[in-house]
Amino acid sequence: MSLLFRPGHRVFVFADLIDMRSGFSRLSMLVREKMNQKLLEGDLFVFLGQNRKRFKALCFDGTGLILISKRLEIGHFMRLADFESLELSVDEFHVLLRGGVIRRSYFGDKALTRIHGAFSLNGDAAEPRRINSYLSLPSRGRWGPLARAAWDLRSALALSAPR
Repeated sequence: MSLLFRPGHRVFVFADLIDMRSGFSRLSMLVREKMNQKLLEGDLFVFLGQNRKRFKALCFDGTGLILISKRLEIGHFMRLADFESLELSVDEFHVLLRGGVIRRSYFGDKALTRIHGAFSLNGDAAEPRRINSYLSLPSRGRWGPLARAAWDLRSALALSAPR
């Protein structure tokens, strides 16, 4: 996924749920007409399906359009109403790609980030990092209350440990 992102590229989420049978032509039309954006600038555009189990992402890499499709086996992608802004950072997109939930919690100029479970931005073991959002477990799935409490405790201990 990092091959798609160059400095200065942005990630936008389409404001409505779409029919996942849509392809290059329809999604390109939505970007131009509904989002009022230029597809050929290299930005990434994310479209969620009606049941929020699938999403498609469309971008231009300089030579042609790339269409990425993802289907979650467990849980759902977050609701569009949960997005404070329809523009995401690249790190937030990677969390969304893994089925995570993005929650922004600002403390002054900086935000504290906690990554739970398998949702690590670098693909390694989940470790706390500082970026511009608060990341947590998926809202649905196989995570019970005990597992959530264990990850919260583990993250709290990791955050309080000296570096």
